[in-house]
Amino acid sequence: MFARIVRYFQEARAELARVTWPTREQVIEGTQAILVFTLVAMVVLGLYDLVFRFLIGLVR
Repeated sequence: MFARIVRYFQEARAELARVTWPTREQVIEGTQAILVFTLVAMVVLGLYDLVFRFLIGLVR
């Protein structure tokens, strides 16, 4: 049982060594893209909220 656990971690470490990790610049660019998308989505959803709040106010 112990040997299987050790083998699992050895194989996991070997697999992680084969991973192509992104560069710092790629991580920063990806983070910026996500932040911009999130901000745009917030603005769009906020505008939808204002419009629907106004329309519901007209119905009342």
